Amino acid sequence: MQRTPAIPWHTALALGTLVTAGVGACDGEGPSGRPEALLKRMASCDELRVELEDRVVETLIDSRYGGRGGWLGTDDVAEGAADGDTSGGGDTPSDFSTTNTQEQGVDELDLVKPDVDGTHLFVAQDRGFHIVKAWPAEDTDKLATLPLDGWVQGMFLVDADTAVVFETVDGAAVGLSDDDRWRSVLRMRTIDVSDRTAPVTTRVIDIEGYLADARMIDGRITAVINQWMDLPQDLWEATWDDSVPWPEYPDLQTDDPDAWDAAWEQARSEARDVIRPIVQAELQTVALSELLPAWRTDAGGSFEMVHDCTDLYAPDAVSPLAMLTVASYDPGADELGATGLMSDGWTVYASRENLYVAQSSRWWWGWDDDTVSHIHKFELGGQEPAYVASGEVQGWLYDQFAMSEYQGFLRVVSTDFRTWWGEPEDEDLADPANHVTVLEDDDAGLLEVVGHVDGIAPNEQIQSARMMGEKGYVVTFEQVDPLFVLDLSDPRDPKVTGELKIPGFSAYLHPLGSTHLIGVGMAGLDTGELTGLAINLFDVSDPTNPILQDAFEVSHDGGWAWSEALWDHHAFTYHRDTLTIPAFTERWDDVTQTWEGFSGTISFHVVADAPITEVGRVDHRDLVAQSECLWDRWYDWVEDGQSACDWEYGYWYARIRRSVVIEDVLYTISDYGIKVNELDDPDTEIDRVLFYAR
Repeated sequence: MQRTPAIPWHTALALGTLVTAGVGACDGEGPSGRPEALLKRMASCDELRVELEDRVVETLIDSRYGGRGGWLGTDDVAEGAADGDTSGGGDTPSDFSTTNTQEQGVDELDLVKPDVDGTHLFVAQDRGFHIVKAWPAEDTDKLATLPLDGWVQGMFLVDADTAVVFETVDGAAVGLSDDDRWRSVLRMRTIDVSDRTAPVTTRVIDIEGYLADARMIDGRITAVINQWMDLPQDLWEATWDDSVPWPEYPDLQTDDPDAWDAAWEQARSEARDVIRPIVQAELQTVALSELLPAWRTDAGGSFEMVHDCTDLYAPDAVSPLAMLTVASYDPGADELGATGLMSDGWTVYASRENLYVAQSSRWWWGWDDDTVSHIHKFELGGQEPAYVASGEVQGWLYDQFAMSEYQGFLRVVSTDFRTWWGEPEDEDLADPANHVTVLEDDDAGLLEVVGHVDGIAPNEQIQSARMMGEKGYVVTFEQVDPLFVLDLSDPRDPKVTGELKIPGFSAYLHPLGSTHLIGVGMAGLDTGELTGLAINLFDVSDPTNPILQDAFEVSHDGGWAWSEALWDHHAFTYHRDTLTIPAFTERWDDVTQTWEGFSGTISFHVVADAPITEVGRVDHRDLVAQSECLWDRWYDWVEDGQSACDWEYGYWYARIRRSVVIEDVLYTISDYGIKVNELDDPDTEIDRVLFYAR
């Protein structure tokens, strides 16, 4: 595959910062007068070239003249075991936990998937795919390991015979030239697992770009992939070439923000006139295939353009240079299709019928500091995802749980605060706060705002949200944790009905029946100081008066504690009244002058109207001594004769990522292997499996 010269790493990093959402015009309208969020389909390759030219110009202008100089689940939760003997021992287990997902019937990418009958576990982690016999529990055994070329992003179990693993590989692994070795490539590897002892790769699809997220519905996988467009090196060099007649940077002796805005926009306007002829001349020599993302649909085949010119959509307003691919893959029918956007997006939500991609406005650099997010809707079910409509909401979206579709309406929770560090720069926001917005598809391409609540928790930032049916819940945080209860029964008139304030915050909310919520977050003091990992149980049976029924704090004698479940709900397992999460604690011992800690899982008994109690812990550190050291296996920076796993902090390298419950047995999965313990007494070990035994 012939490509333009590689962009230096520091320039590529800058480009990664610059290519963000398609928001550039004022007051929500693009140059044509249409709503800015709407996408238009390219009619020809000539029109595509014009769009690319505009985006290249703005990307280069942003590089030199950044804004003011730059840096200024489900309701089917199992709440108890089935009646009768469920202690295990039969050929097929009576029940087992599965991936914790947001919507019933919409599977999500994860590191571990139980077999369709619960008898085996499929584990895709690090650079390997493992098949483990898991039932009966006392006979747990690793049956096979398939080495992978890249680092695992997750997997789907399509059916009893087929798994699809997502890997991130570099250009060298897919045979790209030396100039393209730095490229990130998403690999979708289809594996025949019908013989549990001998998995076989049957198809490999390589797509340039970075995975945002993926879903599987009825065996069809939809992946959202972001790609950075290449630019000829000459254009980057011209951007910083002082022989080019660039306008001077503004040097105003004033603190007036309006004067600064006007001066910077004047400089940018003059700069456009300078760079546009250079861009036009350079792009005439570049084939579209060198700018647009490529894929190969079979290993060893040739890379080709993912999208035809007329299969691409672009925001009506000029947006920075980026590409987003929504790819659909049905392994059973061997169908592959894709739709492309000339923009990017990282927050993904899907119902059974539709997929939504949210793009929040610029984080660092930019011509636009408005705190807005664009949301694009794609209809699922066909060979290619079909672009349907777009809309805009005030603020930024925290994660996938900020969106929820119900009875044809999309409910969105957003915050005026930038997710990473807080304060918005939008000077029109006198009192930044949080929003609940309801959007309806008008069947003419627009997700129209039909309901809105604003001003929620001024000067606080959203930490978590959960919307289920006609109810919703939002947690914000500044010094204390307000839990807000939402009435979403009338989509045109959403309401906040109740509020509860407690120290700390919940980063993930999980339904416990229809009257309670389990929260995983951080405990804190009234001053806002965070003190440790917390499990909260909320009684929300009265929507006007939510109650903190109980709270359990995981601390370590004044040290620190956290969990992967704080940011990844797939690490949260609730089954048979038992919550299991990975946990990490650490503290400095003044006597021994060493760090002490725990890295494993902690299980809790959590039921409505009862105190939360700790059931027990599982620790995988002792697996390290029996295994190859993974850090030595995957990396070569450790000096000869030494091992990273012999270091003082060796417990860190056996962190547990996931857990699965099969009947009354707890399976905990770490980088090194699996431990099998009694669910009600995790101190009792039944069996263990090593992925890479010495």
